[in-house]
Amino acid sequence: MQIPIEQQVIGVLFGLTLLLVTIQLIRKHRLREEYSLVWLGASLAIFILIVVDPLVGLLARLFAVTYAPTLILVFGVLFCVVLLLSQTVTISFQANRIRDLAQSVGILEWRLRHVERAMMAQVSAPAATTSNDSSMSMQPIQQSIQNSEAILDAPAVVVTPAVQTGRNGGDKPNKVLVLGLDGATFDLIKPWTAAGYLPTLKRLMDEGAHGSLRSTTPPMTGPAWTSFATGVNPGKHRLYDWIARDEGRYTFSPVTALDMEAPTLYTLLSDAGRRVCALNVPMTYPPTPVNGVMVSGLPAPSTKVTITYPANLYNEIVQTVGDYILYPDPGQAYSDAGVDAFLKRLYRTTDLRVETLDYLRSREAWDFAMVVFNGTDTISHAMWKYMDKTHPLHDPAAALKYGNAIRDYYAYLDGKLARYVETLPDDTTLVVMSDHGFGPFHKFIHVNNWLLQEGFMATNPGLRTGLKHTLFRNGFSPMNVYDTMMRMGLGALKREVVRGQGQGLLKTLFLSFEDIDWSRTQAYSLGNVGQVYLNVAGREPQGCVQPGAEYEQVREQIIAKLQTLRDPETGELVVESIHRREELYQGDFLEKAPDIVFLPRRLEYFGFGEYEFGSHKIIESMRRGISGTHRMNGIFMAYGAAIQPGTVVENASLYDLAPTILHLMGEPVAEHMDGRILSEALTPDVAAALAQRRAARSHNDSANGASGKRDSSETLSAEDKKVLADRLRSLGYVG
Repeated sequence: MQIPIEQQVIGVLFGLTLLLVTIQLIRKHRLREEYSLVWLGASLAIFILIVVDPLVGLLARLFAVTYAPTLILVFGVLFCVVLLLSQTVTISFQANRIRDLAQSVGILEWRLRHVERAMMAQVSAPAATTSNDSSMSMQPIQQSIQNSEAILDAPAVVVTPAVQTGRNGGDKPNKVLVLGLDGATFDLIKPWTAAGYLPTLKRLMDEGAHGSLRSTTPPMTGPAWTSFATGVNPGKHRLYDWIARDEGRYTFSPVTALDMEAPTLYTLLSDAGRRVCALNVPMTYPPTPVNGVMVSGLPAPSTKVTITYPANLYNEIVQTVGDYILYPDPGQAYSDAGVDAFLKRLYRTTDLRVETLDYLRSREAWDFAMVVFNGTDTISHAMWKYMDKTHPLHDPAAALKYGNAIRDYYAYLDGKLARYVETLPDDTTLVVMSDHGFGPFHKFIHVNNWLLQEGFMATNPGLRTGLKHTLFRNGFSPMNVYDTMMRMGLGALKREVVRGQGQGLLKTLFLSFEDIDWSRTQAYSLGNVGQVYLNVAGREPQGCVQPGAEYEQVREQIIAKLQTLRDPETGELVVESIHRREELYQGDFLEKAPDIVFLPRRLEYFGFGEYEFGSHKIIESMRRGISGTHRMNGIFMAYGAAIQPGTVVENASLYDLAPTILHLMGEPVAEHMDGRILSEALTPDVAAALAQRRAARSHNDSANGASGKRDSSETLSAEDKKVLADRLRSLGYVG
């Protein structure tokens, strides 16, 4: 039947209201993030249903409804009810509980590996191997279990300053305070210090040591901070990007601290009895046990899950400080209407970070304290275009208001750092550093599209894939949809793709790896900047490239073609340098590395790594969203009584900071570390101690078990496993 025009208008207004309310709830972060894409899609579907008259009639006949507007009303009411239910305390609690349970299982596995390695180190000790007494031969295992009880018991213990003090007196007095400025670069700092905007950083450069710090290749936050914390290249710690391919599949998942296969500073110092305080350091989620406290940084999803060690520390922080924000969302600033809200949250986050650090430092008798400020990274991603007059997205009118936003934030942080410099004790060295630098971003490279074009990748022959591929070639792609979302102020939804929580919906709608014919695919791209993996037989589940001569032949073909890739708009060559994996990485996890890594020209181009087929183009100008991205040159500054004033450090890398910090604290530097001690930055007496302290624990003998490949000998016997299982069961960790 024909619906009266006034009822059609009411229906359209009803559907539009649902859609706009949903959009506003998402923008204000009032919906659980993992459901946001679903609610947006559902509200949009209801709106389309209302607007397209034949669809209403079709569904009315399908459900045997005589009056079509009734159906619209029922759908709308059901949508509202389900939306409200999804936000209820009970359901939200259960969802967080499930996430916490998965996190706890992961941490338990991490602890068991820790205990296993400690036990194997004891078993392999000469005293254990030479003893003829069988009861004596079991002592190392029993002792290891006893030594591990602190690790296993830790979650049940409320740690207070009086429980365990650091060795910041006596024979090991030296302490280190690290202030991380994520993405900070001398390209901005030096001109701004010269102009007088950053007096604290200028003082550190003049009165301490400083120099550029080479990042990992490619310069991605996850592997870079991991290399800082471990002192090793990704070939030893296993993390090459924010994501990694799932074993035996062509899907990928975000990586966490539990995927890391090398001991960190926090673990090594804890094992040495030093007190650790780590705040918001990337790749510390989920929080693992330390001798001290830890508040996780990226990739922690929210404060609704456990992000602190000990677990009750988060509530303690909120009660003392008043609030805690994980990190500001740059997605707000990707829409012009959200810039002011982003800046407000950015400064609020920074204030809370400083207050939290001050509280933790007063709470703990710390030997090593560290905090990372993400704001220097997020504001540069979001607002570089306002500062850079040559940027393609530069808007002179908007620049009048926001042109100095990045400089002003650096200056604000500089003021916050001043107090730490002015009150620095003689027994403490201050280190200010970044994981990578920053610069302008202009265009994405969609590497999988290029591999398809060049014949290194093939799609499935089926009808479903053919339809998706046709729609894809005609512009139906995630980037175009995302562009529409940003116009609506929904830039924050990008995080659902990055974290992998929106992958299912994307794979249903858009071309993905599920549509690839892997039996005819020689290579694929996974990760950011420029990473190419060959589809190797015996390594990938459906690998078709044979190891050896064929592998080398295909790899050289791809390298040769990459060298000729040009930007169709400018005609310039897009790729600046190309590396085979063995030229960049070494270690037991080299097999996990991309087979080819290329760095785009000036890094103004950037390989899109957040989805397999983000756009239907190969090289795509950014229409909105990020306008700045990473560079290879991070920063290093050191200040204190142990630092040689006025030193300019040359050829330093992220790998060098862990051994340098250990040396400054009087701890041995593990032999497996790739970095060197930056002795030129140290005073002569401190540098002279280098030879005496270099005799460190070897990589394989470390009680923490720096990671390398675990062979079959590094396993517990069935009896030993039963001992551990019984112990864990008594502690309530297993049923």
